[in-house]
Formats: sequence, C-alpha cells, structure tokens
Amino acid sequence: MSRTLLVLAKAPWAGVSKTRLQAEARLGPEALARLLEGFVRDVLAACAAVEEARLEIHAAPPGSEALFRELAPQAAVHAQVDGDLGARMQAAFEVAFAAGARAAVLIGTDAPHLGAETLRTAFAALERADCTLVPAEDGGYALLGCSRWSPGLLDGVEWSSERVLAQTLERAARAGLSVELLAPTFDVDRAADLERLAALLAVDPRRAPATAAALRAAGRAPQ
Repeated sequence: MSRTLLVLAKAPWAGVSKTRLQAEARLGPEALARLLEGFVRDVLAACAAVEEARLEIHAAPPGSEALFRELAPQAAVHAQVDGDLGARMQAAFEVAFAAGARAAVLIGTDAPHLGAETLRTAFAALERADCTLVPAEDGGYALLGCSRWSPGLLDGVEWSSERVLAQTLERAARAGLSVELLAPTFDVDRAADLERLAALLAVDPRRAPATAAALRAAGRAPQ
C-alpha cells in the first residue's frame, strides 16, 4: 500500500495564526512564534519517523514554502489553495491520490503531541476501513485518513463548530464509506488547552520535545 502523510501547516509566525491563543495565554509575539515553531517541528518529526510514508506539506501563507523545505528537506511542499478548510483539505487529498497514493493521512499542527505511533495506527486502520479519524474533544478531529476518496466528503461542513466530526461522519455514511474512529485527543486552540499540553509534556517531554522546550522558555512549564 502506497502511503502519504499530508500536513496542512501555517508558518510559525506571530500574527499568522493562533491569535486567540496568544491573547488568552498572554503570550508575546516572540514567545508565540517559538511555540508555533515547536508545534511544527514536533509534527514534522513525528511524520519523519513514519519512514514508510511519503510526506507532503501544504503550506500557508503564500511565500512560506521555502521555510518548510528547510524544515523538512525530504518532503514535497505545495502552497495551500484558496478556500475554506474543507477546500484546502480536499485539494491535499486529491494531490496525493493523483500521485499514486493508496492511503493518505492528513493532520494539522494543532496537536503536536499526536506522535508517530498514532500515524502508524491510522494507516493500519485504513487497511480495514475507507476512512479513519482521531476525534478532537471540541467536536472536530485532529486526523483524517482515507483509502478511498469521496469528493463530497467535506462539502458543507461547518468548520470551527462542534459539529465538524458529526457532519463528516454523516457525509461518509452517505457516500458509503466505512469509518474507523481512533482514540480521541485535544487540539491546542485556547489557553486551557495550552495548560493541558504543558501538564502532559511535564510528565513526558519526549512526546513533543520542541514544544516542551518552547514552553519552558516562555515560563509555561508547570512547576
């Protein structure tokens, strides 16, 4: 089975993303940029550990492609297409399957603790099912994998709502796709999520070492 890992990644620059987290957690621009760089580095390290999969990064904003080529020289780097999250995810899957992938797993950089083992588990699930997802506790998901792509899978999903997972499952059922759900996790979108991540990495910093270092530098590691 030809496997492809897809990462939708935003450049770890202050002001590009996570503005709500910055405000809630009272992070300065430099601390936020270091934290986001930690997220990106840990996600890409987890992907690199899955040596049996090809890595493709879909980067934003325009002009950030060179940064991601430097961070992951082994990866194919594309600019994200215009449109909502569903359009950008769909484009990433279509590029992968057009290039010959038989199974593709897509993640973002909001869950730097996800880890290589979860990625391998997702590919194993795709040997049994058409789709696999890692539910997020906010009603979305941290990972979507497909071994059979349906163009309407992501159409009309209310992104950034608590119905993202439910609506995606509804569309999968409508398309006749079998689904396997994996163990849920959490995304880091708010200050409370960051505190939870810091507590997790205080116990086991190896789960996301670059993020753990950024948290320590920002004085956010729990005592």
